[in-house]
Amino acid sequence: MNTINKKLSLGQSLFSEEIRISYKGPVDGKIITYLGDYISVINELSEKATKKLFKIFFELAENISNYSSEKILLKNGKEVGAGTIILKETIKNFILVTGNPINNEDLIPMMENSKNINNLDHQGLREYKRSVRREGAGEKHSPNIGLITVALTSGNPLDLEINPIDENTSYFSLAVKVDK
Repeated sequence: MNTINKKLSLGQSLFSEEIRISYKGPVDGKIITYLGDYISVINELSEKATKKLFKIFFELAENISNYSSEKILLKNGKEVGAGTIILKETIKNFILVTGNPINNEDLIPMMENSKNINNLDHQGLREYKRSVRREGAGEKHSPNIGLITVALTSGNPLDLEINPIDENTSYFSLAVKVDK
């Protein structure tokens, strides 16, 4: 009897989340705009939650486009990063999950930065963001600034997962919770 209850519990947990977006492929301006427009019209969210979710989505989608080690050449000749974007809804929050291949040489700095981010409170994150901006003055893009912005915006820790693909590449997944 316990086995049945556990299976029902697991089955119920699978259905307690609704997938609102599931995308895998090149992440370019058109996809970012299309998915961003969808996020902005989800009517179950308060305006504040919608703005947070959109801002986080934009940062993470840009990170895939700019930093994924898997590149796809579009018909227009532009090369963009490829990855996965999933938006799940639970009773209490939305969970935005992104994933993409990353060069292993970039893993240690990414993990250290994420650990620093998760160990800071709101004020600490603001100060850290300022210092990273000062250090990287002149850089056009910075994944560090993006991750700090995501943590500041969500008010929740970053949930990272790394899975090796081969000796040079791993799959980097990031889940961010946005409270309703």
